[in-house]
Amino acid sequence: MMGMFTFIDQADAAQIGIGTEQKIVQNPLELERQAIEEERQKEIARQKKLAEEKRIAEEKAKEEAEKARLAKLEAERKAEEERKAAEQATAAKTSASATQSVSATPVSTSKKVITVESTAYSNDVADNKAYGGRVLTATGHDVTDSIYYNGMRIIAVDPAIIPLGSKVHIQGVGDAIALDTGGRIKGHIVDLLVDSKQDAIQWGRRHIEVTLY
Repeated sequence: MMGMFTFIDQADAAQIGIGTEQKIVQNPLELERQAIEEERQKEIARQKKLAEEKRIAEEKAKEEAEKARLAKLEAERKAEEERKAAEQATAAKTSASATQSVSATPVSTSKKVITVESTAYSNDVADNKAYGGRVLTATGHDVTDSIYYNGMRIIAVDPAIIPLGSKVHIQGVGDAIALDTGGRIKGHIVDLLVDSKQDAIQWGRRHIEVTLY
């Protein structure tokens, strides 16, 4: 009997052998452990699936965002090309109109002397609104590479005081022609075109006499 008891004590608590037949009895604790492990494996699989779905969604979102960015850049490029083309067409039209206006301006034989306040501005591209990289006056004359027009200096004026195309003589400067205007050039003010921003600063503001022909 002692031998039999010893055999039973050492046997797996989950199994009991009777005669030649053996009945398997599952330990409740083992069943619970297995159920917990199954749930854990299911949760791991679920989390992996969610992570993969999230990764795919993020990649798709990135692709869509990149497509939208490229489409925006292409639209901006086309808009810029159209804007430049329109500016060049306007500049060419203005230049042709200004040429006719300047050539049609009658030269008066009488002289009129007025005293004006003078300032100066440069033909630097960075300081002016450029048309296709070129600096043009209000009458369409290209001053990117020269501050002269047929040997005369160029000035910006108020057309109500000095008509565009008028030839004048500026005290201390020489002959000039009115080919430009400006938002701040109102009344008895003349803006002289110079080679650089530094020259404009050195000119400053001064009162001068202008003789209109």
